[in-house]
Amino acid sequence: MTASNPILRRTAVMLEKAGKTHKARIWSEASALLSSPAGTRVEVNLGRISKVVGEAHAVFVPGKVLGTGAAGKKMVVGAFSFSASARSKIEATGGAALSVEDFLKKYPKGSGVKLVR
Repeated sequence: MTASNPILRRTAVMLEKAGKTHKARIWSEASALLSSPAGTRVEVNLGRISKVVGEAHAVFVPGKVLGTGAAGKKMVVGAFSFSASARSKIEATGGAALSVEDFLKKYPKGSGVKLVR
């Protein structure tokens, strides 16, 4: 793990443990992406999430969600962090912007969740 941010490290470990506990590969993958070097960390625009979401209404971003684009429909988005505009656009459509911990509580096994990078 290269992250020097203790909150980021703690979150990556939490995801890894959830992956092992629930035998959910999605959380192990998310942990690896979150632990990657700063130059390759995941940042996804809201417009991209809207295009990718498809039938799954729950999406997890192992990084930051940015507010560029429109949240076309109601969706649940979990991420390490959100820009203020992304959070307000998601909530304006009736969706939810959840922290990693809250997202793991809601979807512990990762079923029905799409990983967006």
